Amino acid sequence: MSIARIITVDPTWTLSRILRAALDLLDRPVIQIDVPGAAEALAEVKHGGCTLLITNYEVDDKTRGFELALRVKQESSETAVIILGDIGDPSELDPETAAESPFAYLRRPMDVQKFLRVLQAGLDGTNQHDAMFPSAMAAPTMNIDLGPIPTLDLAAATGVIDALRIDLAAQSILFATRTGEVLLERGAVGIINRDKLTASLLPAVLTNIEAKELLGGQLSSVQFYDGDDFDVFVLTVGLHHFICAVFDGQNGARQFGAVNRFGRKAVEELIAKIGAAAFFLQPRAPIVVEDYGQAARKKAAKVRETEEVDLVPLARAEIGTATPAPDVLKFDPIVDLNLDDIFGTQSNGLDADALFDMDDLETMANENTQAQTSKGKLDWDKAREIGLIPE
Repeated sequence: MSIARIITVDPTWTLSRILRAALDLLDRPVIQIDVPGAAEALAEVKHGGCTLLITNYEVDDKTRGFELALRVKQESSETAVIILGDIGDPSELDPETAAESPFAYLRRPMDVQKFLRVLQAGLDGTNQHDAMFPSAMAAPTMNIDLGPIPTLDLAAATGVIDALRIDLAAQSILFATRTGEVLLERGAVGIINRDKLTASLLPAVLTNIEAKELLGGQLSSVQFYDGDDFDVFVLTVGLHHFICAVFDGQNGARQFGAVNRFGRKAVEELIAKIGAAAFFLQPRAPIVVEDYGQAARKKAAKVRETEEVDLVPLARAEIGTATPAPDVLKFDPIVDLNLDDIFGTQSNGLDADALFDMDDLETMANENTQAQTSKGKLDWDKAREIGLIPE
């Protein structure tokens, strides 16, 4: 098989580093060519061909990734194209565009497993769309409701899985649930399609639940699959989880003793971390759906049964009227004002200003005193008569 040629189109060389890390995980030799722009990429495709081209969503100011992908497909229809978006780019394409597009689109940060599957599909010439969205096998029909999967501290489980891989010297260790979800993967990531592997093993794993009804107790099992490329051991962890140990197709058959010893030890440690829920099935409560008419009738009956609340009568508010201000008494002006009648002396020389002049008032008072004195002194009886002295 000829070595695949891969072209990365990125002026910052970020895609080059991502590709090198992925190829190290896959342990696959390739010829990698890094170019900064679309023109250089098209020139490389025309010159030497290309198995896979990886580009950014925005190649440069004038060219986008999907435009470059279409031009590459026109030059070489067999070339697979992967477009990697950044944080500010669209998260995903709509289903119709993704199904009909001649490229695979992923956005960073991305699922490493999905990227490795798409990368392998591009190098092998298989369908990239199927690699992005693998179709899991349908689980066998059960007569009982399995209920929710118990939770597990993955940080604690990681130490158990890592120790098991070292003890078994396996190529890869998978820890998955009975629904096919892979919780942990250690070892050579991507050497086997983990989603298809777990999906194909689900029927055999779920038969343990039916066998438990017959055999009784806390059932556990170890299964072995002998293949030319890979050998796989499957160990059930309670009723909800299982472990897959992947070996090379030539060495797996000789690992029965190690798997039985170290594998069962790891299973017991994981069951201890899960607790009693590892063997417990909790059926979900049935959901009762009421039609609209029944719900409306119940609501109306509830309203009719509601107790009546006594209403407190409210007093009418009285709006007060403003009290009118009293009329100010106004007197007619004195036409013939005779100041002599007031001050008892001649006031011909007084004017209005003299009434407020202290000197003039003092002079007028002295003259009035002298006039009263000249008339005679005031005796006791006179003072009592005029009211100066009380009787």
